[in-house]
Amino acid sequence: MDTHRLGYFLRIAEEGSMTQAASVLGVAQPALSRQLRLLEEDLGVKLFRRTPRGMELTDDGEQLRANTAGPLRQLELALQYAGSPMAHIERGLRLGLTETVAATLASPLLGSLSAAFPKVSFSVTVSPSEKLVEDMLKENLDTAIINSIPDDRLFYSELLVEDLVVVGGPASDLHPIRAIKFAELVNYPLVLPISPVGIGTTLTNTALRLEITLRSRFATDSLQVSKELIESGQAYGILPLSACRSEVRSGRLRYAPLNGPVLSHRVGMAATAQHKLPRGFSIKVGLIIREEFARLTKSSA
Repeated sequence: MDTHRLGYFLRIAEEGSMTQAASVLGVAQPALSRQLRLLEEDLGVKLFRRTPRGMELTDDGEQLRANTAGPLRQLELALQYAGSPMAHIERGLRLGLTETVAATLASPLLGSLSAAFPKVSFSVTVSPSEKLVEDMLKENLDTAIINSIPDDRLFYSELLVEDLVVVGGPASDLHPIRAIKFAELVNYPLVLPISPVGIGTTLTNTALRLEITLRSRFATDSLQVSKELIESGQAYGILPLSACRSEVRSGRLRYAPLNGPVLSHRVGMAATAQHKLPRGFSIKVGLIIREEFARLTKSSA
């Protein structure tokens, strides 16, 4: 199969518009439409449906994007860096991730880094943000992707700002067009984070400001445990949508926007002044991390 057609397909999916995709790719729209038609004929399925809002993926299209976006990105990076000095770097990279980031991005991120740096070995630590900061300060990690933490000892660069949503099980009455007000959370059995950093801090500070007491039925820093409790109907959670998008798409979870006020989850890349990565290598690693987060943001739009 022509990988260029897969690239065209992914660009259309990212832009949600044939016209916009053609403009970004520098391809005439009729030619792009023809390439998409040929891909659909090769596969024997319809990949998009046209709506007043633009091009929307069908179920077959969603499956194709999920199965090809990562491998195609890795192939592009391998070709891009082949023969460059970066491809010959032999060292280890110690990377820290929060569990929410790991569940959403670990596989595509490590795939892209591996493709760009085929001789680099990767060590991944998954922990709460405060533990990752501690590990960086002890020089046990080179860099980490953490929740926003005010700490003068860190170089921190924001990667993602995402609204928090209320998440419930498949039998819940949550719906994307009906928002839940923050004050209404007192009526829900909640599973909340133990860690005071990140979502926990945001919820605690908001509750104090509104003079509301949030009572958690369950408390855990495990995203997987939280989602299992929510899916079983035992609890509701407050999460970024990217952390549960696949379960929402499959009907295992439902969600509603949270407002009164709208709350955001912030994630960034952090390192300390003591980190010893070569400058050129460090810049390229940061660039790839940013590109992967940009893709996550686009796919969540």
